[in-house]
Amino acid sequence: MEIRAITFGQIIPYLYDDNTLISFMHKKLDLFSHFNAELSETFEDEDIKVQSRRICSQPLFSYEEKRFHEQDLNKIIPKLKSQFQLLLDLFKDYQIDYFACCAMLAHQLRDFGVFEKLLLDEIPTYLKNFDNLFSSLPVASTVDGINLAALKAGAKIIKSLSSPDPFDNLKFCVSSNIKSNNSTPFFPASYHFSDDPGFSIAIEMADELVDVCNDYENLTQLKRSLSEKLNRIYDRILEIVEPIAEKYDIQFKGIDFSPAPFPEYGKSIGTVVEKMGFQYFGSHGATLAVAMIKNAIPKNKEKIIGFSGFMQPVLEDYTIAKRLSENKFNLDTLLLYSTICGTGLDCIPLPGDITEKELFFILLDICTISLKLQKPLTARLMPIPGKKAGDDVDFNFEYFSPSKIIDYRKLDDKRTDDLYHRIERFFNPL
Repeated sequence: MEIRAITFGQIIPYLYDDNTLISFMHKKLDLFSHFNAELSETFEDEDIKVQSRRICSQPLFSYEEKRFHEQDLNKIIPKLKSQFQLLLDLFKDYQIDYFACCAMLAHQLRDFGVFEKLLLDEIPTYLKNFDNLFSSLPVASTVDGINLAALKAGAKIIKSLSSPDPFDNLKFCVSSNIKSNNSTPFFPASYHFSDDPGFSIAIEMADELVDVCNDYENLTQLKRSLSEKLNRIYDRILEIVEPIAEKYDIQFKGIDFSPAPFPEYGKSIGTVVEKMGFQYFGSHGATLAVAMIKNAIPKNKEKIIGFSGFMQPVLEDYTIAKRLSENKFNLDTLLLYSTICGTGLDCIPLPGDITEKELFFILLDICTISLKLQKPLTARLMPIPGKKAGDDVDFNFEYFSPSKIIDYRKLDDKRTDDLYHRIERFFNPL
């Protein structure tokens, strides 16, 4: 087990003058830095490695909205670009590895004005220019329904990010039903909406579940052992974190208990599924394994937050990536597991010629499942230019396994009578 991320949430005064921004952030980051150092050292003393330290902010187009409208539209975009550079330089000085800035809460906007459209058009540029910048577009919630126009914008961003470097889509997701106030430490979906700073913890612990599955007599005993293991981990992390959070007076939001994998056989959630008695990830019946993993996560615990479910990031998981290369499952399998898990479609390598319309309808599936089941889901889709279904894909990235391009059900791009082409902009299916 390792700590994937310690993620801070902090309101950032975008579009104020640079000196005000820098002065404000220095004060906050000095506190975070000392806190991070002590917490990381304490984890290390317990033989728990901390992989990254992160920070997320409020959505760009939500904080003092008047500041956008009061300024020259043509000056806002370069100003934000300049301030992103300032922030990322500051974060580097304070050993903050990654920064997430949500675009806007699109599910709350009935109509996009020129500011929103301009901002969305620039998201790919920002993400391409800054390696450590992440972003997301929340397009749906159980309260507001689905913003279909924003869903189209999300598909457009994904397509734009796929070229020239498809790896840029690692830094963007379309999300549904994600709560604010740093409710998930996993990027790119994180954002923070509280005046008070806070932090949360993400865990890489698929290996802990693999260990449990190496020796069990029957499913009943395995179910109990998985639950006991995760409850012990919960108690152990709280014992480490809470005294330090109290010492620095920083609100501890909680732990996202999704057992994140690493691309090794013994650290794969796909390996867990197969060790539970199913021939391969994606086989009929394996939905039971997904449900058991989800149900083993501690319940009725105050500090369980975020997705806290079965995590299936295809390229980040050794066994799942391998089974995709063997054609053992498809997108429908991942959508089925999304009805039980807590993350959705993550790190999915798609053919480079997939259209924005086809991406839109895949995203629509995720949003519909999310709202119907009232659970958070995201989609991090990665079209690969020049690749078609079945082609090999290998990013040569520590957190990715080699795999193949997944297939999908193609649509007739000439048809203009479908939902994608209608003027309907907002719909609540609940």
